[in-house]
Amino acid sequence: MMRYAGVRAAAAFAVFFLAGVAWADGTGPVVERQDIAVTLQPESHSLVGESTVTFAAGTGSVALRLSGTSRIESVTIAGSRSAFSFTGGILSLDLPAGEKALPVTVSYRATFNDQVSHAPAAGEDPSYGVNGAITREGTFLGGGAFWYPVPSQVPKHRSVSISAPAGIEAVTAGKRTLRETTGAVTRSRWEEARPIGVLTLCAGPYRVEQGSVEGIDIYTYFYRDNAPMAPRYLDAVARYLKFYRDLFGPYPFEKFAVVENFFPTGYGLPSFTLLGGSVIRLPFIIDTSLPHEIAHSWWGNGVDVDQREGNWCEGLVTYLADYLLKERRSAAEEYRRQLLIDYASLVTPASDFPLSAFASRSDPASRAIGYGKGAMVFHMVRSMIGDHAFFAALRQVCRDRLYRSASWSDLVRAFSKSAGRDLSAFMEQWLARPGGPRLSLAEVTTRRDAGGWTVSGMIVQTPPLFRLGVPLRLETAGARSGEVVPVLHERTRFTISSTDAPKRLLLDPEAGIFRILAPGEIPATVNSIKGSSQLIGVMTENCRARSETFKDFLASLSQGGARIINEAQLEEKEAARNDLVFCGVPRDRSRLPPLPEGIDSAATAFAVGGATYSANDGLLMLVMQRGSASGRVAALFQPLSETAAAQYAPKITHYGKYSYLVFADGANRRKGTTTAPFAGVAVDVRP
Repeated sequence: MMRYAGVRAAAAFAVFFLAGVAWADGTGPVVERQDIAVTLQPESHSLVGESTVTFAAGTGSVALRLSGTSRIESVTIAGSRSAFSFTGGILSLDLPAGEKALPVTVSYRATFNDQVSHAPAAGEDPSYGVNGAITREGTFLGGGAFWYPVPSQVPKHRSVSISAPAGIEAVTAGKRTLRETTGAVTRSRWEEARPIGVLTLCAGPYRVEQGSVEGIDIYTYFYRDNAPMAPRYLDAVARYLKFYRDLFGPYPFEKFAVVENFFPTGYGLPSFTLLGGSVIRLPFIIDTSLPHEIAHSWWGNGVDVDQREGNWCEGLVTYLADYLLKERRSAAEEYRRQLLIDYASLVTPASDFPLSAFASRSDPASRAIGYGKGAMVFHMVRSMIGDHAFFAALRQVCRDRLYRSASWSDLVRAFSKSAGRDLSAFMEQWLARPGGPRLSLAEVTTRRDAGGWTVSGMIVQTPPLFRLGVPLRLETAGARSGEVVPVLHERTRFTISSTDAPKRLLLDPEAGIFRILAPGEIPATVNSIKGSSQLIGVMTENCRARSETFKDFLASLSQGGARIINEAQLEEKEAARNDLVFCGVPRDRSRLPPLPEGIDSAATAFAVGGATYSANDGLLMLVMQRGSASGRVAALFQPLSETAAAQYAPKITHYGKYSYLVFADGANRRKGTTTAPFAGVAVDVRP
């Protein structure tokens, strides 16, 4: 088995989402079943709960994890009151010796009132710091809230009964076996035949719609405003469940529900996904985030992650959902190239780490590694062994590891067996080492001979060295020709022959391998600002935003520590060695690179694509290269008023791959990405 570097300490998202999983890790006393009953009391942000945990015969001391806000009213063992201790969220007690399974019943009350923002600051923590909240608007109780007594081992069977004020519908994992409203109370009951991890519970004044696909119950739990979208979501769920079933095997759970949350989230949980209302309304979500969360039903939920070798599932799901659907729409190359651009733009030597150390996303760099680099590694494996072997290996992992955990080693063994050759050495360099190869073309020459034309040269790899096959493509006056060159050393000679006159030689023309792009290959984008390790914010005399708004804007781009100065304080030497973000048009226009064709800017207005924007609610964001060799960028952040700055600045972080953005009349009106010169990997070879 391969052994990789230890997993990093998880940041906020992993602490929230995995806290319960880390507690219920499969060790400790065997739990035959657990029955949970809670009554939600939104007016007081509280719940009243009772849970019976039946431990296997012969169990001695036990510990249950429960929110530290809880007040325990009683603990009984087989119906008799028992002594216990409850300290630091751990309920401890001793069971009497015997040969029978013993039920432990805990009655308790708890309050959950984490502050929920409906317009949270942009960031990589998808929980926004909310573990548990019971409110009149809705209820969210995540696994990390420990809203019920959690044993250290997942029960063999589990049920949850939820009571709430009439009209408040609740959802959790498992099959819905009861749904009723009598008098002033709405009740539901959920049964798990194969419990997974720690439970999340959601509730709200939902309009519930349902359907089925091949025996699987499917639901939408939407608030009134989004309820008309239910048919589209049910159709999409049915379509994607069948699509992934054909790829991986039977769906692992009793149902799939799309549940609306009352603040912006995007979670994939066992048997349901939890999406914020503003997310559900986005037109592209039904074909992007939704299939991503459905794919997590197999990978991350059905097959859990053995974190000892790192979290493989985000890279795999990114590849099998986000990427694979782009591939079906003939946009695969663009998507792969964007993954490489994101990595090069966002990951610095200081923030880099091996894939085996990825636990969860905590910032843009960790996302580019765990999701982006991970997806590229799976693409390289698929390209090496072919579609049949690749998907056969995934189906085998599902059969072998369903309802259990899997590691990178398990995946590598499956791919190797399916391919008929050992891939461990190839994989280890991508999993155990940070970074990737840096490649360029050198000494390229063109020679005419009796058979036509010969183009030769060197593929140069900057240490540290990787072993990989590097695709080359020769474009000619007639057709294209190409080959894959095995690269093991710093310099590798290649020769390509053609009967037609050559025009251009390209290295990795379809962005098919993971590598670190050279500065000349990377267009200047919003992500270039997010990934900068040396950034200065510059307030000009024309800046229409308050300094605090500008500071918050930089913080939304993960640059909260950037120094902010006035334009008069900016020295030339300092400007040369830093990336710059100007708030407003600088007095000295030479400090900005030449603006792209079709874009113009003045102190009180700007023009993009022939349209002029001068109203107070306009905003331009423009990122430009300051010479391809330096890799430095300069950005113009030009709100036409403080109101525009406050309204639009927080949105910019979500447009990371774009070079320019225009906001006006309440929405994004224009966006685009400038082209990169591809210096070093595209060579003119015309004779």
